Amino acid sequence: MRFKISLRNNDGHKGLVACIAWNASEDIYSCGEDHLLLCWKLEGGIAHPSVITTFPADFCPTDMQWHPRPTNTSTSSKKQSLDVLLISTADGKFHLVNKTGRIEKSVDAHKGATLVGRWNNDGSALLTAGEDGLIKIWSRSGMLRSTVVRGGQPVLSAAWSPDSLSILYTLGAHLLVQSFNSNAKPHKWHAHDGLILAIAWNQRNSLIVSAGEDCRYKIWDRTGNQLYASSATEYPITSIAWCANGDYFAVGSFNTVRLCDKTGWSHSLEKVGTGSIYSIAWSNDGTQVAMACGGGIVLTAHVIDRRLEWNNYEATLVSRKTIRVREVSSERHETLDISDRVIKLEFGFGHLVVITPSQCHVYGVANWNTPAIFDLKNGSVTSVILADKHFILVEWNTISLYSYQGRLLGVPRWKGMTQEPVHTSCIALCSDTLVIRDQSNDKLLHVIEVSSHKPITEGQPYTHFHGVSQLSLNHVGSTAERQLAVVDVNRDLFLISIRANGFGRCCKIAVMAQGIQWATDANIFAAMLNVTLSVWLCPNCVHYSDRKMIRKTRIDSDNSEFGKQPSIASVHEGLITVRRGDGALVTSAYYTFFIGLHQHVMNNKWKDALSLCRIAQNEILWTCVAVLATEAKELDVAEESYAAICRFDKVAYIQRVKQLSNKVERLAAMALLTGDLLAAEGILLQNGLVAEAIHTNLKMFNWNRALELATKHKKELDKVLSARREYLSILNKQETNPQYLNHMTNELKQQQDDLKFERTTESEKAENQPEKLSFLEL
Repeated sequence: MRFKISLRNNDGHKGLVACIAWNASEDIYSCGEDHLLLCWKLEGGIAHPSVITTFPADFCPTDMQWHPRPTNTSTSSKKQSLDVLLISTADGKFHLVNKTGRIEKSVDAHKGATLVGRWNNDGSALLTAGEDGLIKIWSRSGMLRSTVVRGGQPVLSAAWSPDSLSILYTLGAHLLVQSFNSNAKPHKWHAHDGLILAIAWNQRNSLIVSAGEDCRYKIWDRTGNQLYASSATEYPITSIAWCANGDYFAVGSFNTVRLCDKTGWSHSLEKVGTGSIYSIAWSNDGTQVAMACGGGIVLTAHVIDRRLEWNNYEATLVSRKTIRVREVSSERHETLDISDRVIKLEFGFGHLVVITPSQCHVYGVANWNTPAIFDLKNGSVTSVILADKHFILVEWNTISLYSYQGRLLGVPRWKGMTQEPVHTSCIALCSDTLVIRDQSNDKLLHVIEVSSHKPITEGQPYTHFHGVSQLSLNHVGSTAERQLAVVDVNRDLFLISIRANGFGRCCKIAVMAQGIQWATDANIFAAMLNVTLSVWLCPNCVHYSDRKMIRKTRIDSDNSEFGKQPSIASVHEGLITVRRGDGALVTSAYYTFFIGLHQHVMNNKWKDALSLCRIAQNEILWTCVAVLATEAKELDVAEESYAAICRFDKVAYIQRVKQLSNKVERLAAMALLTGDLLAAEGILLQNGLVAEAIHTNLKMFNWNRALELATKHKKELDKVLSARREYLSILNKQETNPQYLNHMTNELKQQQDDLKFERTTESEKAENQPEKLSFLEL
C-alpha cells in the first residue's frame, strides 16, 4: 500500500500554505501566508483551485478545520448550517467562516498567537490553544465555557479525546491528558527527546500518535503506554494525521510523506520536493489525503496498492478505480474496472466486496464478470465484516446485513442502541450469530441471531467482568457450539459459550493477549500473547475441569522472528500468518494434521479419525480425538483415545458408564466426564431423578448445591448432612458453613425433641399400666 501523488497545479498560493481541510469528499480548502482561502476541486487526478475570498493583510492562519458533519444529516438546510470553518490566526483570534468565505464571527482568544483550533467530535464545542499556555473551551457559537489548562509554555498542538471528555496537549517534550473533571489532575508523561510538534488522537481505536523535533513518531494508548517508536528520520516531523477509520496515518516532514499502519510500521515513503509539510488532512472516506506545503504547493494523494489475500487469490487495488485479481496457482489474472473510486474492499469466504461512495459491488471467485451491485443508503461505510453466508456493512452507528447476492437481509437492532459510533474491533460475525459491544456500556455484549431463514432477533445479552476491547466468533460447527473469544481492557483472554445450553460459561485462558482470530475452516483458535503464538486445537475443552487435557490441546511457539507488536493476519488451511511489527509476514504451519481430523469429525467419520491417529501416533492428536469423542458421546472412540494417552482413570470411568442401564444416567455421566456439572444436574432433574442429582453434587464436593437441592425437594437431607460430617472428619476440621451449621443445629434439636418425646411416652405408658402382682401375693 502506498500514496499515489497527484499532478501538481502551481496556480494556487503564492506563499507558504499553513493549513488545509476537507469539506466534502472532493472539496479541499487551504489557507496560507498570502491571505487567500482557496477551494480545490479534484478532476482527473488534478486539483483545480478557485479563490473563495481574500482575507485582510493581518490575517495569518495557523490552523483550520471544518465543522464535523454527522452521517445522518438529511435536510439540505441542516447541511448548510454545518458548513462552518474554524480558523485560528497569529493575532490571538479564532474566526468562524462560512462556505462563501465571509467571517461570521471573530473572537479574541489568546495573548499571542492562537496555535490550535479544533472542533470536538460531534461539533458541539471547540478548543483553542495559544502561545500564552492556555487552552480554552468554547461553545459552537464562540462563547467561552472554561479555561481548562493554564500552563507556562506555549501549547503547540492539542486534540480531543474520542469521547470528548478530555483533551490531549503538548508541553515541551511532554504529553498531558486533562480530564474535564475539575478535581482531576492531568496525566503527564515524557514522550520525546525534543519539542513535540504534532499530535493526533484517533476516534476509532483510541490510539495517540505524536511526533517532534527528535525526528521520531511514536504511538501511545490513552494511558500513556508506548506501543511503537520509529527510528530517527532525516528531518524533524512537522505534521501527522490519522485516517478516519484508524487503520493508518500519514506523517509529513521536509520533502517527504510517509504512510504508516496503525501498529506503527511504514507502508511507503514518498519524496515530494515541496519543502516541509505543515498540515495533513484526510478525506472522510479515508482514501485521499491533502497536504499543505511550505513551498506554496497543495499536494493531493490517493491510497493505492492495497493488497488482500484469500485462499489462492490475491486482489490488488492498482488505481483509484481498478482492481487486479490474480489466482496464484494458475497465474490467471482478472481486471475489475469499477465505475467510481474504491473506498473499501474486503476479501474472504469466496467473495470480494468492493465499496464505492455510492454503491457496493460483490464479486464471486467463480465468476468475476457479473457482480451483484446495490446502492448504499448514505455512502458512509466505515467497515465491512464478512462471514460464510452473509456480510455486514457498518455505517457509523448502523449495521446492515446483506447476502452475497446483494439482498438486504435486515438491519440488526439491540436494546439501548444510541447515536454513538460502533467500533469495528468490538463486532463479531459468523453464519448465525452477531455479537456487538454496547455503545455506552463497554462491559455489555448483545447477542443477535442473524440466521438467513429466520428474522433477526436479539437473544440474552452477556455482561463481562471488565470493559471489552476485542471480539471474535468461531465460524465452524452448529449453533450450540458457538464460542466467543473476548479480550478485555486488562488484555486478559476469555472464551465464552453464548448459544449453547450452558450460556455464559466463561473461562479465562490467557493473559497479555494482543491479537485473536478463529480459523475459517475448523474450530481452531489462535492468539498472540505478547510475543508468543498460542494455538488451541480443541477450544471447547477449556471449560473442562481437567487442566491436563487443556494443556495437551494447546501449542505454544515463542518465536523471535515475530518481533515487537505482532498481529495475526489469517488462520486458514493449517497455516497461521503473523504480521510482524515491521510489516513483514511470517507464515507457520502448526496444525496440518488437525485440519483432516476436524474434517473427519465434522463428517461423523470416526473410523477415519482413529485411523489418522494410529498412523500419526501423536499425543496431541489423540487428546483432540478424546475431547471431540467425549462431546459427541462416542464412548468406544473416547475409550481408545484415552487409553492411547495413558489416561486410565478416564478409561475406567467410561467402562463404568457403559454398564449403566438407565439412558438418562448415562447421558448425565457423559456430561460429567466433560466437566459440565450443570448439564449433568439438569439432565437428571428434568427426568425426575432428584436423588441422583444430589448424589452427583456430593461426589463432586459441590456441598452448597447438594444442600440446596435436598432442602428444596425435601429428599436425602440426612444423607447430605452425614456425608458432610464424614468429609470434615477425614479432614479433621470443624464445620464453618452457616447453612450446614443451621441444618445440623436443627437436626440436633429435632433429635433431642424426639428423644424427649420418647421418654415422655414411655413414662406415660408406665403410669397407665396396672401394677403387677408377685407370685407370693397370688
